[in-house]
Amino acid sequence: MKTKLWSVAAAILALVLVLTGCGANNASNAGAAQDQKDAKGEQAAQSTTANAAGEFSQWTEDSPTVKLVKDYVAKVTDESSPDFIPVEDRVVTIDWDGTLFGELDPIYFDWNMYVHRTLWDSTYTPTDEQVAVAHDIEKVEETRKFPEGLEAQHAKYLAEVFKGMSVEDFSKYVAEFGQTDAPKFTGLKRKDAYYKPMVELVNYLHDHDFDCYVVSGTDRNVLRALIPEYFPWMDNAHIKGSVSTVEASGQKGEDGLEYTWTADDKLVEGGSLVIKDVKANKPTITATEIGKQPVVSLGNSSGDSSMANYAINNNKYQSLALMLCCDDTERDWGELDKAEKMVKSCEENGWHAVSQKNEWKTFFGDEAKIDKSWEYSSAKANQAGPNARETAYAAAEQEQELAQAA
Repeated sequence: MKTKLWSVAAAILALVLVLTGCGANNASNAGAAQDQKDAKGEQAAQSTTANAAGEFSQWTEDSPTVKLVKDYVAKVTDESSPDFIPVEDRVVTIDWDGTLFGELDPIYFDWNMYVHRTLWDSTYTPTDEQVAVAHDIEKVEETRKFPEGLEAQHAKYLAEVFKGMSVEDFSKYVAEFGQTDAPKFTGLKRKDAYYKPMVELVNYLHDHDFDCYVVSGTDRNVLRALIPEYFPWMDNAHIKGSVSTVEASGQKGEDGLEYTWTADDKLVEGGSLVIKDVKANKPTITATEIGKQPVVSLGNSSGDSSMANYAINNNKYQSLALMLCCDDTERDWGELDKAEKMVKSCEENGWHAVSQKNEWKTFFGDEAKIDKSWEYSSAKANQAGPNARETAYAAAEQEQELAQAA
């Protein structure tokens, strides 16, 4: 009987020791796990602090815009906030020319490319009407004054001068033109004329689960060739520029309801403008192609006014519209009277004015400098090559002069 009692006692003692040991081990493991968790939390906190410090490194420390955007994002992404916006409704519409990308005093990328194609590209023979529009654009380059109707004319003829070119070759053409030197600056290629502060701002919104779309007057196939290098996360579906027709290579103008795609077909530029994505067309394209009202609008000109008003008026969510003001004449080709008008428009419409002069540490990066000695010439503005059409024009004029002299 005693033996049995001792056996039971021994078993109980062993069980207690095991349980105690297990408890100690569990406590030890729990402690280690907590230490790891604390360490990860500390690392995450350090990472967040580091990221926060670098998020707006190209903006001044006291930038009102940075404070406004950070406060807004913190509020609308906080699930406990009455201003919370669900991820699926955090739509941002962004202008390109003059907002993300430099207008370069003041001719846009695809306007210069049109002039290059029409006047300087020896592989293309333009019509008299196309040449006349190109010369009108050159006058704008010299005078900074836009005649009424030129915007629509350029859009129409830009589609025409690339008619029949494959979409793939058009993309290559844009990329090659982008590799040329940006006019009026040193140390800058056309493709790199992105405003560094705005790149940071858009990436910040994207990182906080905002759905960012470019809604621009520039042709969308031009944009699709230029945007991925700076915004690799932005797919073609998020690029909403002006629309020109695209058709099958064998279609030859036949109605798409009658033509059947063949195994030999490829996509080519159709040569006709569908819609110029500026002014009131921006909300229209946003509504039809995105299907949601934006909560943030980023723009810089009267062409973006409709987009800004669409975002901030009659919106069930708290919304925000930012407008850049071209008030820096030292680092960019700013226009102070235009900037003053934009500040006034912001005050009248409830938009936020962004001072490029006072809030940006840089425009295109430290290597890019404004070239104040730059003087306009068609050749320099449009990167004429040694075999460009102008050489042929000059030779023809010389022959005509010699003939008249004889």
